[in-house]
Amino acid sequence: MFACLLCLWCSAAGAHPTPQSLVWIDTTPTGLQITAQLPLSRLGFVFGQDALGQQTILAQGGDALSGYLLQHIGVRSGGASWQVLRPRLALTGSGPAAGLEAVFEVRAPPGVLLLRRPELVYDIITHEVRTHRVLVFLRNDWQGGFSGQAPLLLGELRYGRTTLPLVLDAPGSSVTRLFVSGIAHSATGVDHLVFLLMLVLAAPLTASGRRWRALRPLAVVITAFTLGHTITLVAGSAGSIAVPAGAMDVAVALTIALAAWHAWRPLFARAEAWMALGFGAVHGLAFSASLAGAGLTPWQHAQALLAFNLGIEAMQLLALALVLPPLLLLARARPVALARLRCVLAGAASVLAILSIAHRLEIALPAGVDSETGSLLVMALLWLVFLGGLGAARWRARARDSAPT
Repeated sequence: MFACLLCLWCSAAGAHPTPQSLVWIDTTPTGLQITAQLPLSRLGFVFGQDALGQQTILAQGGDALSGYLLQHIGVRSGGASWQVLRPRLALTGSGPAAGLEAVFEVRAPPGVLLLRRPELVYDIITHEVRTHRVLVFLRNDWQGGFSGQAPLLLGELRYGRTTLPLVLDAPGSSVTRLFVSGIAHSATGVDHLVFLLMLVLAAPLTASGRRWRALRPLAVVITAFTLGHTITLVAGSAGSIAVPAGAMDVAVALTIALAAWHAWRPLFARAEAWMALGFGAVHGLAFSASLAGAGLTPWQHAQALLAFNLGIEAMQLLALALVLPPLLLLARARPVALARLRCVLAGAASVLAILSIAHRLEIALPAGVDSETGSLLVMALLWLVFLGGLGAARWRARARDSAPT
């Protein structure tokens, strides 16, 4: 009987996890910025209430809250305490997920920043609620070369454990790491590379009626795509534009579907550059989440955007260098084969887009079929393009050598 009750209690605990606090660390030129996200349900226990009212918490209890928070947070290093300024408070969420966000500016004593080994002293809520847990993450450290990456878990605080060493890396180049990060984001983003392939397949041709006839400059289309995603990369990372991640993923998949349709049959006749500009803006907004976050000065943010964007462009140029020559060889040696291959690749990209949309909308797919299947299919066809181009080049060389002089 006791075992059954214990199992029921564990099940209930798993279904209703205890709210945790999250603490984000951002280094600044003068010290640290600490952002604490606190569940209101647990703050209610601290102040002797069942829950704190969202409408009145800041108006009636702002001073008391700030005083309490400042008493239970600190930073020190080498025996010297850092100055913690009054926090900026804001409410987040609603209902059971309601929380309080407190942003602290922490200033280090002169010369202490060179140590890069501060210690966080923190027992907000855990001082009164012994079951509470606090997860501490490093979000941005420009001086140490950590920026534009997924937050790094530094440790956990709880009752009885109120200090955590913030071990930061030795100074490094954030610009270099962000350049490499831009390359990695573009290389691992199959949707981005597939969309670029669809542009390459359709851009060298211009539409007349319902058929492709003459060549046109590819550089205009690629430049328009680059300009589009650069604009929204800047706006999105600065917080000027915000779109839910799920909706952004669906929008990217839709751009792939439309570009594939255009590669199969002219959809944007004589307007490929405008298509590339608009669709590039969608892809840039999807990339911008990688650079969003606090802790960067305007100059650092500008450097981060430049380095990250240059990394993306470098990967795009590499992809074009691998794919474009075989396509041009095929266009000259076997234009009919290229037309067929373009339709096959467009169909494969459409399958990838449909699978991606179904996955984001949580639509059930047949067993063994998912968006990864489509990704592998498209990448395999990319290799067929490359090998086909090499085969066409060899065929032309043999035909030229065997021609009578």
